[in-house]
Amino acid sequence: MVTNNNKVIIFDTTMRDGELAPGVQMNLADKISIAQLLEKMGVDAIEVGYPGRYKKDFQEIFKISQIIKQAIICGLASADREEIMTVGQAIKQAEKGRIHTYISVNLKENKVGEERVLTAIKDSVSLARNYCDDVEWSAFDAPRSDREFLCRALELAILSGATTINIPDSLGLLTPEEFSQLIAMIFNRVPNINDAMVSVHCHDDRGYAVDNAIAALDLGVRQIECAINGLGARKGNAKLETVVEKILEQQKYKIEIDSSLMSAASDLVARISGREN
Repeated sequence: MVTNNNKVIIFDTTMRDGELAPGVQMNLADKISIAQLLEKMGVDAIEVGYPGRYKKDFQEIFKISQIIKQAIICGLASADREEIMTVGQAIKQAEKGRIHTYISVNLKENKVGEERVLTAIKDSVSLARNYCDDVEWSAFDAPRSDREFLCRALELAILSGATTINIPDSLGLLTPEEFSQLIAMIFNRVPNINDAMVSVHCHDDRGYAVDNAIAALDLGVRQIECAINGLGARKGNAKLETVVEKILEQQKYKIEIDSSLMSAASDLVARISGREN
């Protein structure tokens, strides 16, 4: 059960979501160098890849799981059984491993129906728990979902064993005010919300990724997903460096990041990605 505390978990997705940026691809050596620097910085969780979709990511997660000892090593999977099993095998040797699984909760787009989505949530989270005790579930496209169904889905994910639930602004649609309203609604209406860590993953399509993530902290969120240099799909993710700076400025939350290493991390990712920091 999550206790009331001010510790903020920094979850880095530079290597997973960052590879969705046009023209960006990282090899094993690149990812090892990034992972080692992130661990040295004190980043809590490192999402290395999506092995069920990209075959090269399996070996990258598998190898980094043997090298990194302090940070959680995470792989992404949809609700597909084979994808979840693949992540389970990839993190098998991790000191601290996490399976991050997701499904779209926007029923206008995901047209299989409420009950099939709910069944997929229960089955996927339960399967992931067979491989590790640390399971994150993401409500993909949460901002465009029916609010009542979103709350049902979140409640079920937690009941099924998710230890972290993630609320992504998957398309970067919301303003800070709108995103705060969504997060507040979730905390007010999901009865078992305090039985899991609540996370956010904000994209920067409208330039609000960092502001949305920081605003969510005052509503009870305690994990922020972000990336070095804001690297990610379309216009990118919340920029890790800025997130850390804003948290330190507020002095309300505890964060275990060595900020003196952020410039080196930014330079490393800029060199590997070929994109300016």
